[in-house]
Amino acid sequence: MKTWILLVTLALTGIAFADEPQVPEERPAGRGPIPGEEARRACTAAMNADPDFAKSIIATVDKQIDQKTIDAHVAASAQIQENKQHVVWAYAAMWIVAALFVAFLWMRQQALKAEIAQLRKDLDASAKESA
Repeated sequence: MKTWILLVTLALTGIAFADEPQVPEERPAGRGPIPGEEARRACTAAMNADPDFAKSIIATVDKQIDQKTIDAHVAASAQIQENKQHVVWAYAAMWIVAALFVAFLWMRQQALKAEIAQLRKDLDASAKESA
């Protein structure tokens, strides 16, 4: 019961703190402007002044990102094709381990069958002796 009360209290406390608005940290008065803020304002003003400029920047960034993604995929594909030998060895090792495990289980089963047969013979012999 105490555990449930503790869990409910913690949950309600977490919800209460989650609902509080996050206040952005303000820069102290004596610290000066934020580094790069002036350049950011100039860039924003230039983009807002010429809509074609903003579109060209966005198109350039999109093309660069797309080309980087394609280049990364091509490089990864080439690396996988060059290094596929380790994959073949890994699969071979897995098959060998699986085959050895099956052989071990088969040998163990045969030993158990032989032991059961021996125990039956011993049981039959002791039954004959007691009769």
